[in-house]
Amino acid sequence: MKKKSSCYMPTALNLAPQQWQWLEVMAMKYKLSSTSKAMRCCINCVALGDAQMQQSGGCCGCNNTLTKELELSDEQLAWIEGQKKKQGSSSDDNDDITLSIEQQVVSACMSIDEYTVFGIIRCKSSVAKCEGAQEAVENIQQQFDKKKGEVVTKENIDICANNCGC
Repeated sequence: MKKKSSCYMPTALNLAPQQWQWLEVMAMKYKLSSTSKAMRCCINCVALGDAQMQQSGGCCGCNNTLTKELELSDEQLAWIEGQKKKQGSSSDDNDDITLSIEQQVVSACMSIDEYTVFGIIRCKSSVAKCEGAQEAVENIQQQFDKKKGEVVTKENIDICANNCGC
């Protein structure tokens, strides 16, 4: 069993059915441990600027959402809160902003190539020190037919580098 480098908090998220399905498919396709891991990859991808959120209307042309529980890190929850503040709302004022951000994150990742979301390793520490990242390197080599030195890594990441309250 892998040792987790940080705590994950159970968090209820609202996404369109197509978005939940996409996360589940991506988790299986890229041998991720869970749908939660797929969502964490999406948040990190967007938070680090590798995908851009669009604030336009609903996602996937669907107004219906499903609420499911996923596990996110404290830093990812703080990043979401920071995005809500950027959009002019606090968590107590309007929970619909969270919904919008969740959908925007997944929509952004659905609209770009899968390699950018799931093929780039984004690690809080260094790959050499992180068993999970080392396993991810092996999976990415197989999934994307990459040699060891060809896997892109971003180490010592801090998604809250802009003082969002982490």
